[in-house]
Amino acid sequence: MSEAVLAYVPVLHEGYRRFLESHGPGRALYLIGPELYAEERPLTKDIRALPAEHAALAIAAWELFDTVTVLDVAQAERLAAAGPALIAPAEDVSYAVVERFFARCEVRYDTVFLRWDKTRTAALLTPQAAPARAGDEALAELAAAAAEAAGQSVDWWRRVGAAIRFADGTVETAHNEHLPHPLAAYAAGDPRSNFYKGVALELSTAHHAEARLIAAAARAGRSTEGAAVYVTDFPCPPCAKLIAAAGVGRVYFREGYAVLDGEDVLRGAGVELLRVA
Repeated sequence: MSEAVLAYVPVLHEGYRRFLESHGPGRALYLIGPELYAEERPLTKDIRALPAEHAALAIAAWELFDTVTVLDVAQAERLAAAGPALIAPAEDVSYAVVERFFARCEVRYDTVFLRWDKTRTAALLTPQAAPARAGDEALAELAAAAAEAAGQSVDWWRRVGAAIRFADGTVETAHNEHLPHPLAAYAAGDPRSNFYKGVALELSTAHHAEARLIAAAARAGRSTEGAAVYVTDFPCPPCAKLIAAAGVGRVYFREGYAVLDGEDVLRGAGVELLRVA
């Protein structure tokens, strides 16, 4: 059997059009119908999704595929028995359906970003940033201050320090600290131990260094407009949103990964991102 395309298409937008147009000519398209994901709560609760039959009619009108079929369980089992080679979007719906029905088939995944599925949501991305400029006096001062602050953290697994340089040139620092007291994670256990990096970020007893800096500035009535911030690790999404809302103009970071929309939020707010070697 020749190659076919297997896809969950809850809505038609440019991302799906590119994917379908790229893989359509000369192939059959099998749309993942509701029977195949009936036990997936995030999908069954997604009231925005087009009925699969409506998506099939619309896609068929584009005349990209030889045939367009909505799969139910019986059809999926018959298709799997034929042993086709499949092309599917690289997302959790595809992985689940392939594991259940097409484990013995050759499957090629396309990494086109189609939606915020579980796999994409938890992905650890490499932040894209220009290198910090040599001879930057503000950087040297902030880097030393943040490194010293990181050394004060008792969080053995994630010792993060941050420093902010206000418009008047003064510098304040902070490090990540667990609440309600610094040793809380060791007395009751760290809830982050139950999750992988980048997953359920809000479920933590730690007050992040960047959030502590901005909260302290707000409490003291100090403007953070145009300030420069140095963080030893790239900001998490909640901290990125705080930094953007605080009007910070520049963020230096030494290492780390970007999760979800953190980098996009910073760039959208006009924050300059600089990576420190």
